Amino acid sequence: MKRILYTVALTALVTGCEASTDPLGGVGGLGPGGGAITQAQASGDWSFTLRRTTASCSSGSLPDNQVILALLDVINNGTLTTSTSSWRTSPGTTVRGLDGTLRFTDGIGNLILRGSTANTGMELRGTLTSAGAFTGTVSDPAAGLFPVFGSGLCEYTATGVKTS
Repeated sequence: MKRILYTVALTALVTGCEASTDPLGGVGGLGPGGGAITQAQASGDWSFTLRRTTASCSSGSLPDNQVILALLDVINNGTLTTSTSSWRTSPGTTVRGLDGTLRFTDGIGNLILRGSTANTGMELRGTLTSAGAFTGTVSDPAAGLFPVFGSGLCEYTATGVKTS
């Protein structure tokens, strides 16, 4: 009898997971997203604060609590306009390129913060909300690119707010 109950319970559990329309952890392990967001809500100036999660980053990596200022110019299909989207570290003045996409249905974005030289870039991925908040992660370098700062992989959690 115990085996039958165990089998029924296990079958119900597995079937329930398989019937889900949202994969475990959502897109890229980011969860189900933050709800719908419009082009206007996503576009504008954003401030992101980074906190290191990599135990030892190489010399030259961004410090803990580094602030990144970004201008997102999102077009109607969720793609960033690369000619007008940009980012810089604060208080730095070097403005760099920014590209990527945002999904309006749930606010999940995947952005590449380009470095000053070819083939360098960091990946900022996470969720933007209609209330002007962001939670996610930053990886320097992004997959297939070289680091913008330092010489090896350094990862961060990122929180952000829309400033205008």
